[in-house]
Amino acid sequence: MADQLVQTRLYHLDVPLLAPFRTATGVVRSRSVVLVAVGDDVTGWGEAAPYPGQDETIEDVVERARASSVSPTLAAAVDEALHDHDARRRGVPLHPVTVAELPVSVALGIDDAIERASTLAELGVARFKVKIAPGAIDHLAAIREAHPDALLGVDGNRSFESMDRHDLGVLVDTGVAYAEELFADWVSGAAEAFVDLSGIPLFADESVRSIADVQRLVTLPAVGGITVKPGRLGWSDSLEAAATAQDAGRAWRASGLLETGIGRAYTDLLAADPSAGPSDVAPASAFLTGDVAGDRGGFGVVRTPTGVGIGTTPDRDALERFTVEVIEVDLPVSGWVGPVPG
Repeated sequence: MADQLVQTRLYHLDVPLLAPFRTATGVVRSRSVVLVAVGDDVTGWGEAAPYPGQDETIEDVVERARASSVSPTLAAAVDEALHDHDARRRGVPLHPVTVAELPVSVALGIDDAIERASTLAELGVARFKVKIAPGAIDHLAAIREAHPDALLGVDGNRSFESMDRHDLGVLVDTGVAYAEELFADWVSGAAEAFVDLSGIPLFADESVRSIADVQRLVTLPAVGGITVKPGRLGWSDSLEAAATAQDAGRAWRASGLLETGIGRAYTDLLAADPSAGPSDVAPASAFLTGDVAGDRGGFGVVRTPTGVGIGTTPDRDALERFTVEVIEVDLPVSGWVGPVPG
């Protein structure tokens, strides 16, 4: 059976970052993303935000879209937009909001982590996910010394083959709450050895690309939890991934891909589920020089989106300021069972 087609308007945006953001996979200085709009009288929104070095390139997203094809993050964004459109058409929220405010948790890049943590702590932030890599981990100890009560997690972006005694000691001594995707291989033995020696739960992140991935990962002894990213899975599979982790007795947390406020709204709605663990919730102003969606709080807490659909829409002036090009194209839809806007 052939996929349905949906008429879309794609807004290719380029938004500079406030400062370069270095992880184990490279340095990012601006975010190139594609906003997906479906429907006319009622418009649903999604966001394709492939992360450099981890997902397909933004050039691939655009090139395949021009050929009426979808890359993985664009497929996720189309799914988001269809869900948003359907909820708006019915006049209901996309997801029941059970938590009105969420504590901000900011990801810290390797280069300026200590300074950024201090600046953000003065603004009320008490949760950080700290990027680390082999040979680049001592900044974590400095952050813990300066902020003894902060909730700290770490993200190795699959850069470790194993964990040496020094790095393990830093993680244990700083009392991190979770470690995300430290190792390139979940079954090499390094992941299990780390959990046995440290007692720190390991979360799968980049490894989570589909429901099949989630179903496999939750059977592995080293996997303590799943990081669910709507920007990679879409909305439908994000809900299923969270439920699958819960059913398997694994924790789960919500996270994003350094998106604008459109993509962030999906992460925030997911994080507002009471079963979610400490999630990556932060305003776009923590990273971007501007945003296309309205601010929903300061740096201490973010207000969960309210209203119909995802509870936010792009500001037209901001959208025009950051748009590189607009593409109108019919794109294939897989697995969608609701009405498709014409």
